[in-house]
Amino acid sequence: MEKPDLYICHTAYHLLIALVRAVRAGGGQAVWLSEQIPGAAALAASGRLSGPFAEACVLYESRWPGVAAGPLGHWRNRRGYEAAGAGPALRRGAYRRIYISNDWSVAGRYLQDCRAGYTLCEDTVGGTLDPDQHLLEAQRAAADFAARRRGKGYLYWGDSRFCRTVESEDAAKCTLFPPEKLVTFSKKALLESLTGAEKAAVRRVFLTEPLPDDPAALANATLLLPRSFVLDGLMDQPTQDAIFLAVAKKYADGPLFIKTHPRDETDYHKLFPQAVVLERTMPSEVLNFCLPGKFKRAVTVQSWVLRGFTAAEENVFVGLEEAKKLGKNEELGMRN
Repeated sequence: MEKPDLYICHTAYHLLIALVRAVRAGGGQAVWLSEQIPGAAALAASGRLSGPFAEACVLYESRWPGVAAGPLGHWRNRRGYEAAGAGPALRRGAYRRIYISNDWSVAGRYLQDCRAGYTLCEDTVGGTLDPDQHLLEAQRAAADFAARRRGKGYLYWGDSRFCRTVESEDAAKCTLFPPEKLVTFSKKALLESLTGAEKAAVRRVFLTEPLPDDPAALANATLLLPRSFVLDGLMDQPTQDAIFLAVAKKYADGPLFIKTHPRDETDYHKLFPQAVVLERTMPSEVLNFCLPGKFKRAVTVQSWVLRGFTAAEENVFVGLEEAKKLGKNEELGMRN
């Protein structure tokens, strides 16, 4: 039996890409979820990842800072990481390939401590083609760069000798690494090519409140995309609530769905008891690429979330001043 691939994920977006790759590989792969992903432990224990992944573990990287230096530093860090319970011990030879996007993480250092070869995945679409590569440039200009290349310390962003391959949206256009280290893997093409079955698999993982499988059920629906002005110190919670109630009243003339920002802790179930409230931690790519159809419209207030948003027939941006006026009218109506 062919060995599984291991995917190390630090964000919900990383997990989305790993999930699709695992499905296309026929399932039975392995995934390690960072504690930084909200609800990682519950997701790993829920069984929703079974099928695509035969192994799903959680990384508690905060338990091990990875600071041991000097003689046998890599060995001491590896043992310390495992003893602290930061994650499962890497079984040598258990995986065909290891994929990670954030190799500057504690898990990335652990791979280097284990002398394990890995593939660096792009953290965002086209990241290796970005003209701003100041972190990589500063690392290469450091006085101890040559020593770290020989194994005396850690290197990140694909420069480690244990990074065997770097994935790029377009390897032919990437000049950061030698051609033999680069491989083209287009996340944009991957998401745009999802089949109906693959979209359904993604929804099973990221949507505990399931969306309809019938495109017609979304055709008359409005998607409200709030943000937290309270956390930004721009207003209090009652004012914000009144604003979004008023905006929804004006623009939602059918079923209402809500997807807020991951940092927004407003109780939208209470504010909109009849609406379908989607997981705030769900990556927006799920909406752009994994739905069976499109919403009638998507509405947001003073947010750039609609840039590149393709999951609605109409995108409506409401300025903050206009929204405040609507909110004041809503507050007056509530008082009366």
